[in-house]
Amino acid sequence: MASNMILKCAKTGRLFFTTQEAQEHAEAFGKEYANFDEVGLDYKVWVCVETGRVAFNEQDLGRLKRVDPDSKTWEEKTVAYLADLQKKKDAAAARKDRFYDSVDKKKLELMVSAKNLGKNRSAKALHFTREAGTLEAAEAWLAQNAELPDLDKLTDEFVDTALASIGDVSIPGSSGDAISTPADDRKIGDPNPPEIKEKVNQDLLKQVMEMGFTEVRAEKALILTDNVSLEHAVNWLGDHGDDADIDLPLPKPAPPKPKMSKEEAEAKALELQKRLREKKAEEEKQKEKEQEKERKESTRLMAEAQAKFKDEERRRAIEQQQREKEEHERHKAELKERLRQDYIERFGCEPPAEAEEEVVKEKTSKDQVAFFLNKLKKTYKDTDKEGLKTCLSTLKIYIKNLHENPLEPKFKKLKLENKAFQTRVAPYDGAMDLLDVLGFEKKDDCLEQRKSTPDGFLCGQATKFIDLILGQL
Repeated sequence: MASNMILKCAKTGRLFFTTQEAQEHAEAFGKEYANFDEVGLDYKVWVCVETGRVAFNEQDLGRLKRVDPDSKTWEEKTVAYLADLQKKKDAAAARKDRFYDSVDKKKLELMVSAKNLGKNRSAKALHFTREAGTLEAAEAWLAQNAELPDLDKLTDEFVDTALASIGDVSIPGSSGDAISTPADDRKIGDPNPPEIKEKVNQDLLKQVMEMGFTEVRAEKALILTDNVSLEHAVNWLGDHGDDADIDLPLPKPAPPKPKMSKEEAEAKALELQKRLREKKAEEEKQKEKEQEKERKESTRLMAEAQAKFKDEERRRAIEQQQREKEEHERHKAELKERLRQDYIERFGCEPPAEAEEEVVKEKTSKDQVAFFLNKLKKTYKDTDKEGLKTCLSTLKIYIKNLHENPLEPKFKKLKLENKAFQTRVAPYDGAMDLLDVLGFEKKDDCLEQRKSTPDGFLCGQATKFIDLILGQL
């Protein structure tokens, strides 16, 4: 590939680094696309950071920004950058081709066509079983390593390691970018190294020198244009005639690395397989972590959903109970009204009022506690306020002890003959009824809790009601 022969399609702006690529482009799209302009290495282009797409002019750049939302960041580059990128791609492709060539081609073709296996995995299997040299060994290797994450990929790292393991080392060539640069002791007037001279096309060299160029310049021009043609060499000399190092000889290529021994190659192959297994193990470990994280998140979401469902069920149950209670109260009121009307029709007057205590017994325990405490307040707040305070304070002590120590036997009994009980509680109408609602029933000489575990909620409500009344007195 010539380092400075770059063609731009006049129709599309696309760049071609070889005349063959340009010809194929023209043949594929027709004569309208057969006009090309030659551009220099400093020609400006734009490269997308996210996608790698290239815009060859500002109009192309604007179009790509509109049609491709992933192309957000663009960097201004030159054709020299693209040429260098193309060289790297070509070099990587060449290394992969050398890797394919390093294995048995007949066996590779058989595994790909007859056994319908991928080319990359087949080549890897043949590479790692080259000592055995049989299809059976290659297939056994594939079965053993079927779960390798990059089995169907030929990464640059793998290709370089594989080629090195068989002694195939890239020798610096004539493309210019592969020439090594050791300590520079070159001087103007020195000839080019023999390793360079032997790669120069002697016929082209003679023609260039006949045009008046020195041997060093002529050889350098031909080497750096891949001996393509006289025209390319002369154009290169025209572009670089004023370079400061134009008369310096080219540096001597670095010597090739020595070929590995059989033991070194096997060790290198084993090391590569070990790295692949470690990479697979690490990926599996990471996958397990992600799965465990997803499992915990799923469990949490399920628990939240179940809790929400239970809350909804509880709410619906409470609402249903409330509706049933309201329906019961409505039915009860209707029945009571019908009985009242019947009584009036029969006797010509209103039925007698029910005793208030009988009515309150049909209410909830909480309502009964409130009723009897209010009864104590109404009865004694004007006639015996101090005695009422003492009574309520004593009741609060009984109830609080029971609430805070529900399993303590001594707080579940109240002795009737106790002097404090006789003087502070028993004389007050409603106090005994309150204790009865709270679960104390009369025995021979005491009041004793009828339940093994007192109603803590009811005791708490009673304490609050007592504090409220004491605050009002």
